[in-house]
Amino acid sequence: MQASRSLRMVTGKTRIVAVWGYPVGHSRSPAMHNAALAELGLDWVYVPFEVSPQQLETALRAIPALGILGVNLTVPLKELAVPLVDDLDPAASMIGSINTVVNKQGRLRGLSTDGPGFLWDLERKHIEPDGWTVLIWGAGGSAKAVAFALVARGCRVMIANRTADRARALARALGECADWVDWGSERYEEAVRSARLLVNTTSLGMIPAHADEMPPVPPGTLRSGQIVYDLVYAPAQTRLIREARAARCRAFNGLGMLVCQGALSLSEWSGLPLSGIPIETMMRAASDSLRDTV
Repeated sequence: MQASRSLRMVTGKTRIVAVWGYPVGHSRSPAMHNAALAELGLDWVYVPFEVSPQQLETALRAIPALGILGVNLTVPLKELAVPLVDDLDPAASMIGSINTVVNKQGRLRGLSTDGPGFLWDLERKHIEPDGWTVLIWGAGGSAKAVAFALVARGCRVMIANRTADRARALARALGECADWVDWGSERYEEAVRSARLLVNTTSLGMIPAHADEMPPVPPGTLRSGQIVYDLVYAPAQTRLIREARAARCRAFNGLGMLVCQGALSLSEWSGLPLSGIPIETMMRAASDSLRDTV
């Protein structure tokens, strides 16, 4: 019955916002955004589209013709979209990654709400990372956004990635307050042990067929007092989170960041102030959508 009521609400005047990814079936963004749109009384609908890297440019060019108000981008499109938009936010240009596209009268503006969304979620959890030593697993679009946001807060950032060249490149882009380490090296083991905050920006643990995968954590290196933040939010408890909690770390999945970056995107699309975005409604809807994966 609820589905049929929702379908009747979509008319020729309904505006579209969306999330694109490849794959995109795991995304909880539609649940949280549609809950927010309903509360705001906007005649909009938020829908997922599976867009491959090969289709990305064609899809972006179709946005003005279709009247789509904006899209979120997820793996693996965040870096690929940077040269394809008309206007690039200065911060996104520095990061080299975007997760939000805004259709401004036919011109596409790209920006990243990932880094601000990550910091906002830490703030909501009463975590102030200023000046901390941080280890980031990964060197892709999300890693870049998180790393630049943390460096701006005075953090010392260590990058660990399966491909050393990408880790080295990101560390160089971050400047003097960043470095990189090889997975499995002695320096890597020390980086895991010494970091106050550890952030997984890879997809390890997300794919159901490989649910037990996680970044390599040498035995005994995690310790009480550390904070482990896994950007993966489906499943809600990855192996990394389970092991971190077993070591008495504070551990969080990426649901809070998902909601916070989504609220920032919705503010950009709608022109509403952030204070007018119903973030608690978004959080409940996203959390409810994950119950079957806990």
